[in-house]
Amino acid sequence: MSLEITVPEVSEGIESGTVVTITVAVGDQVEIDQTLLELETDKAVVAIPSPQAGKITEIKVSEGDQVDVGSVVMLMDTDGETAKAEPEEEAEPEEKPEEVSHKKTLPDLNTVRRGDMVAPAAPSVRRLARDLGVDIYQVQGTGPGGRISETDVRHFVRDTMQRITGGGPAPKSIGEFPGLHAQRPLPDFTRWGEVSREPLSRIRELTADAMSYAWSTIPMVTQYDKARITSIEKYRNEFNQQAAEEAKLTMTAILVKICAAALKVFPQFNSSLDLASRELILKQSVHIGVAVDTPGGLLVPVLREADRKGVEKLALELNEIAAKTRDRKISPADMEGGTFTISNLGGIGGTAFTPLVYAPQVAILGVSRSEMQPVWDGREFVPELILPLSLTYDHRVIDGADGARFMRWICRTIENPLQLVMKG
Repeated sequence: MSLEITVPEVSEGIESGTVVTITVAVGDQVEIDQTLLELETDKAVVAIPSPQAGKITEIKVSEGDQVDVGSVVMLMDTDGETAKAEPEEEAEPEEKPEEVSHKKTLPDLNTVRRGDMVAPAAPSVRRLARDLGVDIYQVQGTGPGGRISETDVRHFVRDTMQRITGGGPAPKSIGEFPGLHAQRPLPDFTRWGEVSREPLSRIRELTADAMSYAWSTIPMVTQYDKARITSIEKYRNEFNQQAAEEAKLTMTAILVKICAAALKVFPQFNSSLDLASRELILKQSVHIGVAVDTPGGLLVPVLREADRKGVEKLALELNEIAAKTRDRKISPADMEGGTFTISNLGGIGGTAFTPLVYAPQVAILGVSRSEMQPVWDGREFVPELILPLSLTYDHRVIDGADGARFMRWICRTIENPLQLVMKG
């Protein structure tokens, strides 16, 4: 029996993805749950398993193809016998979709250009954009091949006005803030030497969109502080000498616990701003996102209910989820719902940096590399291991004084961990 293998719904709200790897070939015999292909969705790579055992008879997609949930990607013979296709009557050759699209676009290509860019829109759509004062090149088209419709233009105007006035929900089209960070046409770089091009990964596209949105809409402030970690590092090293590899204690795991406690003391740091309703959403749960460096880009898995777990459990979970992330086995659900983020670059280097707030969160903690420094103890200079920290926050929600208090609380707790259990 021939079975159609379709793209399953991998997570709520995910409607499509990019095929990054095909792990089988036509003629392969596969087992149930064997990975057939890997699909890159919003900031995650998901393995698509075989629903049954059988023989692959046809592969309908290629690596790099964009596929929708529910679309057929492969055919499988589940009983070992592949039915022969019956001869079809000869029919008139049909035009390929891309040929039709190309023909429909030709009138536009002849009349509307900006440098090397072409606006994929009909004359009537461009006329509407001019009448409304819209730059057609900033509108994100939702039609085939990114083609722009009159509805796209009107939605762009509506969403732009809602953003300017602070009212209305975020647009539901591609990205959180489509079009408003559109790039100006680039020069022809080949005039000055050879160049090469490589497509952006889906992770990089989404990162660019999220960071552009954050930079465009959030007034951010970054504050810096330092914590003495000589004592806590001594304990961490002693602990790790006896711990199993998967239970190794990292400074990031310790910081997750400390930040989770700090968010309970300073609840405005565990909130989101709802301008449309003119309200601050204060979250009772604490879910800490931890930035993980991967070959495909930066991913941020989330540790749930971090305030209710001990450091040892957090270390186990962090090591496990970081390994899954680097192996591209993280699911979209593992990266949703974070209320605060930690980005630790200490393993790479640097003395300080300014992390960007990841909307709709209001704060993020940056961690740089620790180093030995002389510290005056009131009588003499003594060597101390110093950890540089940087806190970036949404200044619409958090004032400078509160930012300083939050950082000082974290630093004091790193230096005196007993503070974690002083208050219930």
